[in-house]
Amino acid sequence: MNIFRPATLLVFSLFFSTNAFATHIVGGEITYRYLGAKKYEITLTVYRDCFNGQPAFDNPATVGVYKSGTDSLFLTLSLPYDNTTNDTLPIVLNNPCLVVPPNVCVHKATYQSIVQLPYRPAGYTLVYQRCCRNRLIRNIPDPLNTGISFTTEISGKALLNGNSAANFNHWPPVAICVHQPISFDHAASDLDGDSLGYRLCAPLGGPDSLNSIPNPPAAPPYDALVWVDPPYNLLNLMGGVPLSIDPLTGLLSGIPSTLGNFVVGVCVDEFRADTLISTTRRDFQYNVADCGSPTAAFFLPDIVCDTLLVAFENQSQNALYFRWYFDWPDNLSQTSVAYAPVYSYQDTGVYNIALIAAPNTPCSDTAVIKLHLVETVGDLVVAANPMVIKRGDMTQLTASIPGAVNFVWSPADHLSNAEVFNPTAAPLETETYLVGVTMANGCEKTGRVTVVVVPPACDEPFVFFPTGFSPNNDGENDVLKLESNIVSEVYWAVYNRWGQKVFEANTLEDTWDGTFLGQPQPVETYGYYLRVRCLDGIETFKKGNVTLLR
Repeated sequence: MNIFRPATLLVFSLFFSTNAFATHIVGGEITYRYLGAKKYEITLTVYRDCFNGQPAFDNPATVGVYKSGTDSLFLTLSLPYDNTTNDTLPIVLNNPCLVVPPNVCVHKATYQSIVQLPYRPAGYTLVYQRCCRNRLIRNIPDPLNTGISFTTEISGKALLNGNSAANFNHWPPVAICVHQPISFDHAASDLDGDSLGYRLCAPLGGPDSLNSIPNPPAAPPYDALVWVDPPYNLLNLMGGVPLSIDPLTGLLSGIPSTLGNFVVGVCVDEFRADTLISTTRRDFQYNVADCGSPTAAFFLPDIVCDTLLVAFENQSQNALYFRWYFDWPDNLSQTSVAYAPVYSYQDTGVYNIALIAAPNTPCSDTAVIKLHLVETVGDLVVAANPMVIKRGDMTQLTASIPGAVNFVWSPADHLSNAEVFNPTAAPLETETYLVGVTMANGCEKTGRVTVVVVPPACDEPFVFFPTGFSPNNDGENDVLKLESNIVSEVYWAVYNRWGQKVFEANTLEDTWDGTFLGQPQPVETYGYYLRVRCLDGIETFKKGNVTLLR
């Protein structure tokens, strides 16, 4: 006979086949209760992450019952899944001024079955196994490939005495806050009135992603999880002030210092006449989040010019509700509850703007900024004279507006002074200059002007080839060379009176020293041929004479 009591949220869950690879398990436990006549009610509780991975609960959930001390399977329990009942765990923070972190959600399913177990001295081991754990866990390696084993042992003494396992009273909070103290009561109840002791214990590993739902579950023993050590281990599960548990009361305390998800294990040992009779093992996950108290903040320029329509940029944190006052505290009727309102004033002037985050709560926070609404007189006029220049020439830039006190031009390259109203500019190519002007009332104006630079003609004097040179080593005109700063391709050649080529050049750096085949050439007139391509793509061809003098 199987009895099942399910609980889970179905709003946006997708349900996969029982062979699906899940990446969502966040904890659970398995316990038993004696019903008499050698019958036990087995309760399996499984918790899953609503958002990360594939959050489908198993259907059915398989629990293996092994003969303790052996790898012999006594029987397999198959617990069906019923999705008609929903259960999402509430997120409760101890401090009312802390804000629940977003995207934190855990669903719960409870499976139950009744099984008859004949007495055997070594007892029985019950196990549910699943892969895999939540991908966000930080204190164990490879959580996406790390399974989970929920186990409980019904010892021979427990069988003889009709014992029921201790049951934890409450599931720990889904989310806790970084740098905030933890104080959670892991106390359990025991129907038999046995003595209980509490301790932190290592959660158990389970199947990997290659066999995510073993059927039947594997036989004991089960290995404890491996920690990412350092810094995490059983003595320091989450960093900060390490977790510790009161062995008599089950009160868990600590102060986490690191954001993220952390797997934790708590065990409650049941003693009768000072003899350990049973252990209930809890495997769960803490989501450590930044859930600081509300902070009001917004951005607004000190001065808003030439408009009465003002947009407010809300920069508050950890708050969901807001109250704005646009003329604080003189006119409290001018208000809004929008997140980032746009407000139209009736006139220029000085106003105090107040923003209250989390209003009407003991956690509220207020920010106040002074706003100056001003109006400028006149328009910014920006000009160049002339607007079109040749490369190498200059032009005059001017910016004028009544009440201007400061000017800044950019780019500053090729300007005589970037911080005057009328700098001279000598750009090498067409350039748009921006000018920012600060007014005496604090307003700022911007303008721009474009100077068109016309490339020089691909000819004299920008492409200069001498008509003579004197290679006599006196330091003046000793070589023949093409002079230009506007060409991209060069070729020129020199010929003697018989048409013999005595020199040719392919770059601006090439020069002729008046020799041919290592011999000085005679004083006379030589012919030359010149071909150049300028930066604008235009080509120039020339023929002429050059005189060699000594």
